[in-house]
Amino acid sequence: MATNMFLQLDGITGGATDEQHKDWIEIFSWSHSFDQPTMPISKSGGQGVATAMCNHSPISITKMLDEATYAVLSRTWSGKVLPKAKIECFRAAGEEKPVKYLEVSMEDVIISNYSISVGDDDIPSEHIALTYGKVTYNHIPYKRSGEAKGNQPVYHDLRTNKVA
Repeated sequence: MATNMFLQLDGITGGATDEQHKDWIEIFSWSHSFDQPTMPISKSGGQGVATAMCNHSPISITKMLDEATYAVLSRTWSGKVLPKAKIECFRAAGEEKPVKYLEVSMEDVIISNYSISVGDDDIPSEHIALTYGKVTYNHIPYKRSGEAKGNQPVYHDLRTNKVA
């Protein structure tokens, strides 16, 4: 299934030419993981498990060298906080325009890692990591007809440890 993915970083202009994402950053791939620390505990009547605050890894993004590169490097080196960032993912929908199926929004974002790699006759690929104070995942499900059925957002505010 073909997908299109775009990244928007507050104050950084990218090279996307997509009608809905002009000046966003086109991305090839991204990944994100979470870890819920657990510890066995003893309690009367049996064993239990205690949990702690969920660990969030930075969101790891791969993109091509583009108009955003120098601003991304500058923000990485300075540690300047970006107020917001957003990833939008689209999938093919038959003859229709691609439909958005996932949106990941972040607040209080720092570009915490940057690396660049080049293969034979390739445009350099950049790998950036985004650390944040709050993240919201919003999945948009679709009916078989291709019509959106609403959305299902969930967020974790690491600043307050609120989950909703």
